[in-house]
Amino acid sequence: MEKESIPDVVIRRLPIYLRVLETLSEDSYGNVISSFKLGEKSGVSPAQVRKDLGIVGAFGKQGLGYDIAILRNKLKHVLNLDKEIKVGIIGVGNLGHAIARYIIQRYATERDYHLKLVALFDSNPEAIGELINGVPIDHIHSFHDKALELGFRMVVIAVPAEAAQAVMDECAIAGIEAVLNFAPIHLKAPKVIRVHNTDLSIDLMHLAYYL
Repeated sequence: MEKESIPDVVIRRLPIYLRVLETLSEDSYGNVISSFKLGEKSGVSPAQVRKDLGIVGAFGKQGLGYDIAILRNKLKHVLNLDKEIKVGIIGVGNLGHAIARYIIQRYATERDYHLKLVALFDSNPEAIGELINGVPIDHIHSFHDKALELGFRMVVIAVPAEAAQAVMDECAIAGIEAVLNFAPIHLKAPKVIRVHNTDLSIDLMHLAYYL
């Protein structure tokens, strides 16, 4: 099945299934996992698990379940996580630092983690030249050239709201294809760029309602 034909709502659940599979001990499950158990651990109904996995071409054996290793590899392939993906971060304040160290630590310690941080950018003169685990912070003015030089197509935006749209515009010029936006603002982007927004303040305020 062509990836473009997989509904986005399904794509959003696949990483959840993959995270569960990556934390399993295959020996403990006899190398297989049922849709019931995978759904239980993922917070999804067994019927939804079977439907989602069927859409991406992963089919379990009736009465047995899914081979853990085969399903894990299938999901990685669908999500493009079976090959190295280079990532850049724009905005290296407290949040940018935390994201950078998270990506670097996982890439260094987990054999199957293929997101590699290759570039960091900021506009603060005091930050330029600083190294985070060997990755230098460059000035945002060099972003276009570095994107071409290093070949990264995924970017994390962790800048203040007032600077975010200008950064997004630079991403479009540089040919970036995927953006994870932490800035608390809706960004305008060309249709060829996939933008996912994560607003921590909104999520916290949403959660506060349930206290």
